Amino acid sequence: AVKPVMQIPAVNLSWTASVLSNLPAPKVSKRPLTFEDLNQAYGFVLYRTHLTGGKTGVLKLKDLRDYAIIMINGHTVGKLDRRLRQDSFTIKLPAGKVTLDILVENLGRINFGKYMLQNKKGITDRVLFNAVELTGWQMYSLPFNSVAHIKYQHTAYHGTAPVIRKGSFNLKTVADTYLDMRNWGKGVVWVNGHNLGRYWNIGPQQTIYLPAEWLHRGNNDIVVFELLKPQQAQISAIKTPILNQLARAGDR
Repeated sequence: AVKPVMQIPAVNLSWTASVLSNLPAPKVSKRPLTFEDLNQAYGFVLYRTHLTGGKTGVLKLKDLRDYAIIMINGHTVGKLDRRLRQDSFTIKLPAGKVTLDILVENLGRINFGKYMLQNKKGITDRVLFNAVELTGWQMYSLPFNSVAHIKYQHTAYHGTAPVIRKGSFNLKTVADTYLDMRNWGKGVVWVNGHNLGRYWNIGPQQTIYLPAEWLHRGNNDIVVFELLKPQQAQISAIKTPILNQLARAGDR
C-alpha cells in the first residue's frame, strides 16, 4: 500500500549562525592540508590565511577537490567548481590586512580505476595569488557529524558568507513528506538531528525525502546549512517529490 503523505506549510528559519562564527580549533601548516591530512572523511574544511590588500590579481587553487566558496574579510566573493574545471578568478583585495577564507566541500569519492588511489580531497596542492604562493594556513575541520553544538542568534542575517539557519514547526500528525528546496542554493538539511542529505539547485532533484519516522507529534526542529543563498529563510514540504527539474540558467 502507498504510504500516507503530508504537506507542511512554510517554516521560518529565524535562528541564524554564520559558519565563520562556529569554527573549531584550527590546525596550522605552511601549505594547505588535505582532508586526509586532517583525518577527515567527508563534509567541509575551511582554509584561512592572511595577506596584504590594496591590489587586484588572480587567485588560483591548484587541484581543488571539489567545490569552494571564497570569502574576503567574511564576505563571499566567488565560488569554484571542479566539475566545470574552474580553478581561478580575479579578485580585488581591499586595503590593509585581509583575511582570505576558502570553504571547501568534498562532493564524493571516485570508487573505480586508478583515481581510487589519487583522490585526496580539499586543496590538494597550493594556492597562488598573482602567481605567488600563499603560505601560513589555518585549517578548520567541519565534518558536520552533528549540529547540536551550533551557537545561534535570533536576529536577521545580512551577511553573504554561508549560514546555518534553524527553525521549528508543530505537527498534530506525522506522515512522509518532501522538503521543497527549489528556492535554496546548495547545502545540507537536518530534521530533529537526523541528516537528510545534501541538496543543490542544479537538479534534477529539487526535493529531499523526509520519512514519517523522523518526525514527531508536537515540536520539530529543522536546520539548514546554506552555501549560496544566505538570505533564504523559509522552507516548506510538499506531498510529491520533484526528481526531474533542472535549475533555471540564472540560478546555476
